[in-house]
Amino acid sequence: MTTNEEFLARIREIQAARENAIGPLGEVLAERQRLAALMADTDEPYGRAYENALTAGWREDELANLGAPPPVSRPKGRPRKTSRPKKAVPVQAAAVHDGSDDEVVAVNGSAG
Repeated sequence: MTTNEEFLARIREIQAARENAIGPLGEVLAERQRLAALMADTDEPYGRAYENALTAGWREDELANLGAPPPVSRPKGRPRKTSRPKKAVPVQAAAVHDGSDDEVVAVNGSAG
């Protein structure tokens, strides 16, 4: 049977191995975040340069073939409010009697 000290020693060994394995992940994660920030800094100048190329006569497919994908577009500021459509006024069908006692025909063509 294991004693409490043996149990705790085993836990420390396992935890040490886990900590050793997570260190490199943290380093790579920090580098990825640094590079992502650098890439974000190039979004605006890249977009301007891409638009200038289009204005100069390059087509999007030509730029894509050269390895220049369209720039990432992000909405600027707050999104605009969309105008609400006006409420539809319900059309009331006026009943028209066709002279017979059987049926009343509505103006919109449905029978009642």
